[in-house]
Amino acid sequence: MQSSQTDTLIFSVALNGYQWRYRRYLNSQRHYARRMGYDYVVVTRPWLNRLGAECCWLKLFLLKAALQVGYKQVMFVDADACIQPACPALDKLDDADKFLFLARGYSGAFNSGVMLMRNCPQAIEWLDTLIAAMTEPVPESRGIGWGENGHVIHYAQDCEGVGELERRWNNTCEPHLDDYIRHFNYGPLKCSIVDKCFHTLIFKCSRLLLGHSLSRPDEQADKLAVVQLRIPAALSQIQTLYPGYFSSL
Repeated sequence: MQSSQTDTLIFSVALNGYQWRYRRYLNSQRHYARRMGYDYVVVTRPWLNRLGAECCWLKLFLLKAALQVGYKQVMFVDADACIQPACPALDKLDDADKFLFLARGYSGAFNSGVMLMRNCPQAIEWLDTLIAAMTEPVPESRGIGWGENGHVIHYAQDCEGVGELERRWNNTCEPHLDDYIRHFNYGPLKCSIVDKCFHTLIFKCSRLLLGHSLSRPDEQADKLAVVQLRIPAALSQIQTLYPGYFSSL
């Protein structure tokens, strides 16, 4: 760990236009980290990459890298999630028996848009297990269609080291909830026509980039094989662009 670091990192990944569309939410994350004295990194470069919407898989690799650098706790927050001014410190979540904290989304399953991970060997082992299995389709992905959330659900649901956050830490569906983090993911809170059009364009471009549908179960294994093949190059670029935090990649 570098001497300039705190023991806590908040980070997000905002590529392929997300860095511009969700700039206001990213600023809310930056303000929260500054208020709490945490380090903050938002990966906005390279601005475009060949993973398309599947760039969300990068969060798992970057979580692991941040833990290996020496952070005691790391929280990933999706680019379309706004951290509210009243959000408390992460130390409020105190459970020594858990290494990963997740809240359930509007579907009732865990949502990986907010992931708090504590540094321990079990955390690295869990990430390694999930990463090693990324090209193996899991049933939980069928209702989602893309990204790593299905795999996170699959490997978290029976894991004793996973603690459940109350919904206020990742609110995806209740507009009147006194929440800490409001997540405008592809669910009930995403009411903006601009957002829906933006995501439709991203998904269509991603299909062209990857050569496979993002949502068809019969193409999932082939699609993820392409993603797995392209991730090392993406990580290498990020390592060059953000050497201070992810030098252990």
